Amino acid sequence: MIKPEELRWKGDPYWIDVRKAGEFLGLADKTVLHAGPPIEYDMMCLGHQRSMVNACFFEGWAKTEEEAVRMLKSGEVKVEAAYDYATNGSGYGIITKSVPLLIVEDRETGGVAGLFPAEGKFGGGFCGWGVYSEEIAANLKWLGDELFPPLVAVLKEVGGFPMKELFHEALRMGDELHSSQKAIDALFTRAIIPYVLKCENKDDLLEYFATTNRFTHNFGQAASRALLLGLEKQGVKGLMTAAGGNGVDYGIKVDGVWHVAPSPMIIGPYLTPGAKKENQLPWIGDSSVVECRGWGGTIRPINPDFGVEGEGLVINGGMMDVNGGWMGAGSTRMPVVAHTEAQVKCQ
Repeated sequence: MIKPEELRWKGDPYWIDVRKAGEFLGLADKTVLHAGPPIEYDMMCLGHQRSMVNACFFEGWAKTEEEAVRMLKSGEVKVEAAYDYATNGSGYGIITKSVPLLIVEDRETGGVAGLFPAEGKFGGGFCGWGVYSEEIAANLKWLGDELFPPLVAVLKEVGGFPMKELFHEALRMGDELHSSQKAIDALFTRAIIPYVLKCENKDDLLEYFATTNRFTHNFGQAASRALLLGLEKQGVKGLMTAAGGNGVDYGIKVDGVWHVAPSPMIIGPYLTPGAKKENQLPWIGDSSVVECRGWGGTIRPINPDFGVEGEGLVINGGMMDVNGGWMGAGSTRMPVVAHTEAQVKCQ
């Protein structure tokens, strides 16, 4: 049985490509992927419903909100969990066929996964937070169609861009690789520069890597997902390959089966000054895929700077048991008890 703390240093991720979600995931037309376990449109939180409507605008399936809602309610536009594909839904996790994905191959396990990129000056933008405007849509398409392809062509000539040692060094430098990416952003940027300089659009690429905060979080999630899918394909049992919420339900996926409980409220410091509990949405997002492989909140036992008061994590039967400790994203942590029989109780 492989334990999460053993996974922390496993894997050999390479950035190998950028491809559209429709092609890489086999995503059908008029399908929108979202964060968390499966949920019907009518049961979604308002933010997710708004994101579904914006996805219809992004793909040109609808021209008005009324038309989009009709298509979503009738099932003409389908909604599915991102974790049921070789990806995950960071933030709101909005993925449609035209969304570009960063493709990462784990050469230790053979797993391959993809995740949308950080959207430059728009941050989470459309994919991460479901926000739509013509400018945001044009920027996302530009990333996939113009910014990354010249660099990917260069990387393919050398067999891909290795990231294993970069992630390991960042961990040793103090990053927990969920909410803290200061070291990995710098290490990644320095390592990618020689390849960027071979591209005609090197100025745009340099600006992206130098100014996009926490862009490596998306690479880290894809690397984690690839590792976990590779281990699952090898036949490893009792391995948690997915963990995330949709603002209504929170779920983990073990041996291909979802186990779901009500999505909990965040316990811990709030990131927005003046925010109160009644202002917040229950847990939403799939970025806890990095916790499934021993990064993020699970770093608490070895790096107290990223934790809160508690006993930290203990490992039980290949799952994470939290005894007074925390699993989650940096300074917004969520208490979870994951029993060996893979039943989840969110407190």
